[in-house]
Order: sequence, then C-alpha cells, then structure tokens
Amino acid sequence: MKTVLISIKEKWWKKILSGEKELEIRKNRPKGIEYPFRVVCYVTGRGIMGAFTCDYIKKTNDYKELSECSGLEPGELFEYANGANGKTDTCLYGWHVQEGTAVEFDQAFKIDTAGVTRPPQSWCYIQEYTANLVAYSFDGETYGATYNNTKEALKDAIAEFEGFKKYPPKRGIPNKIFVGQCEFYRPSLSNSGYDVIEAVQCQAQDEGGEWADDYLDDATKEQIEELENGLEAVFQDWIQKFDTPHS
Repeated sequence: MKTVLISIKEKWWKKILSGEKELEIRKNRPKGIEYPFRVVCYVTGRGIMGAFTCDYIKKTNDYKELSECSGLEPGELFEYANGANGKTDTCLYGWHVQEGTAVEFDQAFKIDTAGVTRPPQSWCYIQEYTANLVAYSFDGETYGATYNNTKEALKDAIAEFEGFKKYPPKRGIPNKIFVGQCEFYRPSLSNSGYDVIEAVQCQAQDEGGEWADDYLDDATKEQIEELENGLEAVFQDWIQKFDTPHS
C-alpha cells in the first residue's frame, strides 16, 4: 500500500478522527495510485498525529455535494476552487476516509520521521510510515504483531491474556503486559563504496593478475561518496518494491 503525507489543520483532523468528516478536500490527487492507500496526517503546528485509509477519491465541481461530507460550506469550497483563477467551475477532489480507519498515534512525531525535511504544502509521497508502531509482550523480550498505538496493542494483549485463563501456558500465566515502540532494521548501502571497489579490484586481479594491482587505488573520497550515493538511491528504490521493514 502506497503512503501519502498530507498537511491538515487540527480542527479538520479532529473531525476526521471523530467520523464527522468523510471527505478531505484537495485541489489534486495522486495519479496512478492504487486504492486503498494510507494517508499520514501532519497537523499544522503539532506534528504527525495519525493516519487514515483513503479508499477512493471523488472528482466533482458540485460544491454542494462535497459540502455534505467535508464540513465546509459550498461558498467556501467555491472560493477554494476558483478564487485564484477567476473560473467558476473548477473541480475539486474529495479524498474519502474509509470508515473505521482513522487512528491517532500515541504522540506527535516530528516531520523528519516521515523522511522529509518540511511538511508538504498539500501532500507528497513518502515511504511506509513506521515511527508510530508499537508491539506488546508478556515477558519484555518477545514481541509480536505491530499496532498503530498503545490502545490497539492493549486490546489484543488483554484478549490474549483472557485466553490464558482457559488454557494456561506451561510457563505460567503472566502478570505484566509490556508495550514498546518498534525499531526497524532498514538495510542500507550508504557505506558500501569501499566494499564495491574492493570486489571490482578482486575481479580485475582475477582477469589481469599483477597488471591490475593498482586498479582504482586512486579513487578519491569524493568519488567514493558519489558512488555510495548512487548505490543507495538505486538500492532503496529496489528494496521498497520487493521488501518491507522488519522489526
């Protein structure tokens, strides 16, 4: 599932969270994206506060229709759509909040946890967002599934604990529940420049023998950094397509 980061005012985020606001209005939409997709919400002046799943986007210039599910008046929507271009029929996009998917995180997270340096003016693509994820354990060592917040984790932990009463585990019924923030292993090639050059040098020596003894020995620090940056960019694009983070 692709992930999108949006900037949103706190009052609108609260209405999405409560279920009052079903459509988040934008002037455009992600192109070619598959539904559903995850929308991570940066609340202006607070931080990354939560997320929801968008299951479809409605494109229309029927501002009255959009008004019914967005919390905005038709006149406000008209001004938002047409105020800067002098037109009267510009379409807007209503990003639909899939029912029951809006969730608030345990805390507000800084913008750099999304892999960007500043909040988007409207929205932008980001990698899968994991800074909020937590997991529970009964021994403080072995953790399992991940959850959006502590409330979700404790709900499942308590349900599992109730099951222990009927079928006590051999190690005995636990008396504590631990909830911890997840840290994920993220593979990287950012420091692999010397390793790659060494591998190429070994190949050259296999082919040319002593004639290749000084091959690439004169590569500068700046040249190696350039190589590493290129390798990292290609690798991260590849790993995003074929793998997911592991805790």
